[in-house]
Amino acid sequence: MKKLFSLLMALCLLCAALPVVAENANSDRAAAIRAKFLEKADEVVVTDTSVIFTDAASETPLEITKNPGKTAVLYGSFVTMWYEAGGKADGVIGGSSSIKLYELYIGRDVTQDEGVTVLAESSAGKNWNTENIIAFQPDLIVCSTAMSGYKTISAPAQAAGIPIVAMSYNDFSDYLKWFKVFCNLNGQPELWNTVAMPALDKVVDVLCRIPENPENAPKVFAMFSATKDNITANTSNTVLGGMISEMQAVNISDADNTSGAERIEINMESVFAADPDMIVVQCHASKEDDAAQLDRVYGGNAVWQSLRAVKEGKVYFLEPHLFHYKPNSRFADAYVTLAKILYPEIDFDN
Repeated sequence: MKKLFSLLMALCLLCAALPVVAENANSDRAAAIRAKFLEKADEVVVTDTSVIFTDAASETPLEITKNPGKTAVLYGSFVTMWYEAGGKADGVIGGSSSIKLYELYIGRDVTQDEGVTVLAESSAGKNWNTENIIAFQPDLIVCSTAMSGYKTISAPAQAAGIPIVAMSYNDFSDYLKWFKVFCNLNGQPELWNTVAMPALDKVVDVLCRIPENPENAPKVFAMFSATKDNITANTSNTVLGGMISEMQAVNISDADNTSGAERIEINMESVFAADPDMIVVQCHASKEDDAAQLDRVYGGNAVWQSLRAVKEGKVYFLEPHLFHYKPNSRFADAYVTLAKILYPEIDFDN
């Protein structure tokens, strides 16, 4: 009887300990995910007067004085983050695409704000009048390494003695780095805790709700619907593909990616062989326009129509403002949206 009692007590203690062990394991996992996302941001050094960080062009860290006077932000998506981080740009990019971003993320067309000058009508550097930008006499230029921006403006800016920041912003960890740089440059360090950290908390929470190495990991075909009926496959080297991998899913396009490219041509034979559980389409224009484009390209394709995901209606079109443009703090919404598609059985809202 004593042995039976002892055994029952041991079982009770074990059962009581299991939730604690599970909680500690999940806590360790959350800490590891947070640390990974914050690696780049942790390298940013903030002093009383300046912010020190590496950009995409300099071999040594830049030291930029806080509260720069006149700032030119020469990339539409970076303007939206500059404002989210408490700043006001004096020189910006105009044009319909950028204005759409400003209205969507800032809530208004900032090109119409008093004191704001449109320095170019496109984020594409090849279209810039560099003489006009330099004549604007900004105290700081923020630009992108994409679309020839930095290549176009770097030499004129350096010749004029204007500090220039070359940004490469691809994923959530990049967002956290640049938001830390921006909010401290703008003298608004408190926004790190009220804007960036809640977004990080939500992303970590989403990823921790997904089982590690799930037995039946969803197989996903990730497509990118660009212009002119150009549709390619997203590998795990893209932002969307990376998010799919972080969510423990299988990106079937990686099997054909022998060159390490971000996007590759679609091999319909490989797609048919993999028979993905679902298809996600990164939209470039709008969900409606890109759905129509996909139908034009593959609507009459017998192999496409035979795919299980197509027959079961599991083709999902992703909003451009979350998955094509830089969503900034709305990365949290993007992670939730994708997670609900990949794991509909999990409650990501509560």
